[in-house]
Amino acid sequence: MDAAVRGGVLRDRGRAHPGRRRGADHRRRRRGADPGEGRHRDLRGHRRHPGVLLAGPRRLDGAERVVSESFDVVVIGSGAAGLTAALTAAEAGASVLVLEASDRWGGSTAVSGGLVWAPDHHHAAEKQLVDSRDDALAYLRSCAYAREDDRVVAFVDAVPQAVRFVEEHTPLTFQAIDYPDTFAERPGGKLHRHLESLPQDPGALGRWQDLFWTQDEPHTLMSEILPIGAHVYGLPLDLPAVTERRERGLVTGGAALVTGLLHGIDAAGVTRRPDSRVTALTTDAGRVTGVTLADGSTVGARRGVVLASGGFEWNDDLKSAHLSVPITHQVTPPVQHGDALGLASAAGAALAHTHENWAWPAVEVPMDLWPDGSPRHHLSFSERYMPHCLWVNGAGRRFVNESSHNVALALGEVDPTGHRPRNLPAWSVMDARFRARYQVAGVLPGEDASEWIVEAPTLAGLAALIGVDAGALAETVDRFNTFAADGVDPDFGRGLSAYERAMGDPTATYPNLGTVAEGPFTAVAIRPSTVGTKGGVLTDARAAAVRYDGTPVPGLFAAGNAMAAVFGPGISGGGMTIGNAIAWGWLAGRGAAGGAA
Repeated sequence: MDAAVRGGVLRDRGRAHPGRRRGADHRRRRRGADPGEGRHRDLRGHRRHPGVLLAGPRRLDGAERVVSESFDVVVIGSGAAGLTAALTAAEAGASVLVLEASDRWGGSTAVSGGLVWAPDHHHAAEKQLVDSRDDALAYLRSCAYAREDDRVVAFVDAVPQAVRFVEEHTPLTFQAIDYPDTFAERPGGKLHRHLESLPQDPGALGRWQDLFWTQDEPHTLMSEILPIGAHVYGLPLDLPAVTERRERGLVTGGAALVTGLLHGIDAAGVTRRPDSRVTALTTDAGRVTGVTLADGSTVGARRGVVLASGGFEWNDDLKSAHLSVPITHQVTPPVQHGDALGLASAAGAALAHTHENWAWPAVEVPMDLWPDGSPRHHLSFSERYMPHCLWVNGAGRRFVNESSHNVALALGEVDPTGHRPRNLPAWSVMDARFRARYQVAGVLPGEDASEWIVEAPTLAGLAALIGVDAGALAETVDRFNTFAADGVDPDFGRGLSAYERAMGDPTATYPNLGTVAEGPFTAVAIRPSTVGTKGGVLTDARAAAVRYDGTPVPGLFAAGNAMAAVFGPGISGGGMTIGNAIAWGWLAGRGAAGGAA
């Protein structure tokens, strides 16, 4: 996230956690997989997805192929889900291979803030947090997203065990931070359910710049950012501890999480291979028995295959087929091609929730690129959470609580009369006080506005430049200012929730609200984006892939954004993607190591 960015903090006091290591005898001790028992629901009511593009051939002729080598478990993908699955399976005594399609590890996890939403976690005492299974279930059910309650219950039961397991078998140490649930005011809502990893040293893994897709300097803890304000997210902070980490090559956030997991799987004897894209699953009598790679080689999986290759936000065909609003400005690495959907579908697995995504707004930064040259856009933080800004649509009208966690869902609304996006194009409009204090689309206070930021001396001039009606914009801003001066928003309730206030400017009179009244005025386009798609392989409560009739596909498991999401269309807590990835990766690793779906 991204306060006065030039206020003396841009550019940790504690030392990095040294990590824990265990001997080979401990790592090799077999643990019971105990895949658990569960009743399979009849899923014939779920819609089939004939439009899904298969990543491999429809006919799986694994019996005719020559298997070049075999492992007990093959994991596809190296984000939090895949690495947790690999670690869990290896600690259960299985031989494990991790296949990563790209030349970098960690996928979207490595570029994220790395927060883990983990209700009822074992670090609760650090924040005097009283939490429980019942509170977690009450909260998720109050959010109306618990449409598949057996899987929600499985998540709540699994995630505290999974994060403890990860700590026990890697150098990772988590700490609870002051970060509210999205709807902390609802029944069961809490203020300290989120965990972050303490800094990690890549060490023998190599330089973080070569290991991960991340481009921002991963040296700052979220617990250091939030007291300053979300507007400094991704910026190099001038704090002693951050400087020390930078000098020592220590990493934080999602990069730290992936670093610790990589150290853990290496110590557990897991084999991992980059540049290894899977194009098909091999089967025998309906059971998944291995994988075929892009080079034509095959690898056998004696017990199971875990699909953890992420979502499909970089696959234009799948996005066009399933998402109602085009997501053209990506914030995730260019590795999320939806491979799991095609692989699983060809093996007979059901797909679900392909129309949903972890929606988040983005701002365009044209000069910023991923290492492979693909465009890299930025999540919108300051342009929505900070005072002295508001959003308008093409009609010049406000349409949403800009600081709400689920704000991007409003970008997906469709006008039923014209079947067009109701609120696109969208603009964040801000005044001179905003520009003097906060970054906007990568441009820091005091820096000249770039070509992708629009500026004008007056609101009328700004309206002309962004193509909205000047009268409508003036009326919208006048109404907003009338209430913002007193720190209230009767139209959309901005700044009412603990989450919104936590993400705002703690030094401002009102963390999220301030008038937009002093010229010159600035506007930046708000783009619909996502931190991951939610549609994928439907699993049961044990992470086993299932068919449309609810029966399992033997030998196939899924986790992370490759699976059909558990929680519904919105976000109930930051870090839900990673919390679910770790929980479902743990379940999938246990199931695959046990050799039964």
